[in-house]
Amino acid sequence: MKKKKKIKNWKVILLIAGIILLVAAFAAYAARVLSNCYPSASVWAQYTPEYLSAVKRSCQFSSPVVVQFATFLWFFVPGISLFSAYWLLNRPQVKSRRSGPLGAFLLLIMFDSLLVMVYGLLRYPVPGVEKPPPAWAVESIALLGFLSYLGALALWHWKRWGIWLFQGASVALAVFILLGGRSLILSAVIVASVILLTLLLRPVRNKLV
Repeated sequence: MKKKKKIKNWKVILLIAGIILLVAAFAAYAARVLSNCYPSASVWAQYTPEYLSAVKRSCQFSSPVVVQFATFLWFFVPGISLFSAYWLLNRPQVKSRRSGPLGAFLLLIMFDSLLVMVYGLLRYPVPGVEKPPPAWAVESIALLGFLSYLGALALWHWKRWGIWLFQGASVALAVFILLGGRSLILSAVIVASVILLTLLLRPVRNKLV
């Protein structure tokens, strides 16, 4: 009994550490976005060339985006890893084995959804760039990617609302990307993943709670 309790506490530590790191990650992201690195276009146009050069240098706009958002990534990657590990290691309340293809596909779409989320966050519009994506667009992509991840994580625990959340967020994301003229192929892949997951869930749909 004591051994089981220790194991359970160990998993809770994973969850708490993951949440703390995720909060720190989004705090670092907000600090970056809310700094003077991203003024409005009208304000940016009023800066002198010397001041613009200093801002670009201090904000590291000449560096890759992974360098610009390094602090966010340092906290986010281990944070989401620990958070996911807690839910993946916990046994679902519904004691039923999932098929190998279904389990592997759920893990794949969790990973892909997080990639979409990070892609959206790191695409935050840099001022001065010709036709940058609006801030609300990249934030929406990030949010929909995270909701897709949560939907897949819920399905891992046989939650019926997980399929509705994943389908809704994924279809909205595909439409959003398509209307934004980003990538027809990516939109098609997202829709295909929704269809494939629905087919994989058909034999076990009665087990969802």
